[in-house]
Formats: sequence, C-alpha cells, structure tokens
Amino acid sequence: MRAVAALLVATLSVSVVALTPTLQYIDLPLTNGNGESKGGVNPALPYDQSALQQALDSARAAQLPPSRYKALLWQHWIVNATQDANISLQDWDPWRTAKQNKDVVFAVYDYYTKLYLAHPEQLRWMAFANMAGSAFAAGMLDLGGLPGGAWFASMLMAMQKHIFMDIATMHVAYIYGGMSAVEEMRDAGLIDAETTAAWADPPNGVLRFSYREQNLVIPEQWNRVRSHLAPLGEFITYGMTIAGPMPVPGAKTPAEYKKLLCGPLPAFNYADQQARWDFLAHDTVPSYLRLDPANVRSIVAASFDDRVDEYRTAHRLVDIVIAQFKATGCRP
Repeated sequence: MRAVAALLVATLSVSVVALTPTLQYIDLPLTNGNGESKGGVNPALPYDQSALQQALDSARAAQLPPSRYKALLWQHWIVNATQDANISLQDWDPWRTAKQNKDVVFAVYDYYTKLYLAHPEQLRWMAFANMAGSAFAAGMLDLGGLPGGAWFASMLMAMQKHIFMDIATMHVAYIYGGMSAVEEMRDAGLIDAETTAAWADPPNGVLRFSYREQNLVIPEQWNRVRSHLAPLGEFITYGMTIAGPMPVPGAKTPAEYKKLLCGPLPAFNYADQQARWDFLAHDTVPSYLRLDPANVRSIVAASFDDRVDEYRTAHRLVDIVIAQFKATGCRP
C-alpha cells in the first residue's frame, strides 16, 4: 500500500513539474537601458520574437509581478518594433560612424511615418518625431563628417536609439496590446504613471510624450554632450541651437523665440534641459498641433532623404545667417 502511495505521489510530482512553466530571463538588469551600446537591453536576452514571447507567456502564467520580467518585456516590444521597421536590433550600434548608420537612422524615421499614416488620429507623436528627425538626422551626418565630431554624432545616434526604445516602443505596445500592454509596462517600471494616463487619450498625448522624451529619457545624454571636451561640447551644442529651426511649419527658430541681447543669436543652448523644454512646450509642439492633418500627412509622406538633405548645414548657411538677422529685435 505504501509503495502504491509513494508511486502516486511521485507521479503527481512529475505531473506538477511538467505543468509548471519554465521561467527564463527573470530579474535581469537593464544594462543597456539608454541605448548607447550595441543590441538590446541586456545581452542575455534573445532576439528571436517567438523565444521572447514564450518566455513572456511563462512569466505571466506564473503570475510574477511585471517588475521581475521588466527587461524581458521591454526587449519583447523593442524586437517587435525593430522587426516591423526592418532594423536589426542585434546589430544596432550607435558607435558606428554616421555614414555607416545612415540606413538605420533613416529607417527609424521612416517607421514613424509608417505608423502615423496607419494610425493618423491616434499616433500624432509619430509624425511630430518624424518632422523633428529630419533636422536631428542632418545633425548626425554633419557632425560625423567633422574632424573630432564622431563622438558627438554617436551620442546623437544613441539618443535616437534611446527614444526609439522608450517612446516609440510604447506606441507599438499600444497598437498591438492596447491599454493593458501600456499598463503592464507601467507596472514593470518602464513607463511613469503620468505618461500611462496620457494613453487614455493618445491624440492629445503629444505634449506629455514629448515631455517624457525631453525630461525623462534623454536629458542626461544631452548634458554629457554639452560638457564633453569642454568647451568644445558647449560650442557644438550652441552651434546646433543657432542652426535651428525645428522643421515644423509656423514654429520659431531658437533665436526668434528667445534672443540674446535683442538678437541675432539665441539666448539659450538647446542642450539645456529647462530651456529646451520651454522652447518645445511653448512654441514647437503647439505649432505642430495647430497644423492641418492634410499638411502633416504631406510633410511626413515626402522623401525623408530629401528633407534631411535640406537641413544639412552646408546647404543652409545662407538661410541660417538670414534667419539669425531676421530674429534681431527685442520683444515689446
């Protein structure tokens, strides 16, 4: 009798083990959370979508708190987004040259257009990011072609990757998983509560998503760019401020927005977090939100390559000088 009971217990134990999902990639740190290294958020994570999905399903089935599978969840959505954008996350390395990374840089902004055109009412931030990206990408290529500019170009490319990993990926999670996917990212500690709340009304979330981008995602990286090889970083970031504007119709240049001693130069450095957010929140983002949807569509649907070419500094020197002097004069 005892032998039968022991056999029954052993059989049940084996059955329980067989039914218990195998947990993988739990409690991993975000070793590449800022996107500055090659690949995803942790080198232990796979890049195969089915493997990530299986591991994620097991973690959910085990009812683990999302904070324990934070890295896995983030990698899952990033891989989902990069595959949809035809970008190899495994090979995405900001420390390649700007010329070498040009296809990846452009693919990011083309993907933003793709998402916006598929969801024009919901994903308005995507079109805004695409517009701004034409000037940002031009800056990467300009700096990458300057002696001593490679590090600065790579940091801009790292910021682009960081923004994609954070803001763009939560858009993809929302598309495929709805509000519950966004809330899971919040519970994992990947998204703050205020940004999560903005997803209840995504058409009106552009300002909040932009706030997260500028004040929670990339401010520390801007600070390092500005302070690098002082005073070179200060000169470069101020030069980028002079070379504005943000390519949003109706928006002011930095010098038009806040003049240094009545012009023609801007009174702030775009790398300064507080000044940058003041400029974006009170001029650039509102100017974008005032645009007619047909105008937005026509801009982002135009060739990104051509738009970047228009913002290359070598092609705009005369326009930049004229813009600075047009900004001359004090506000009443």
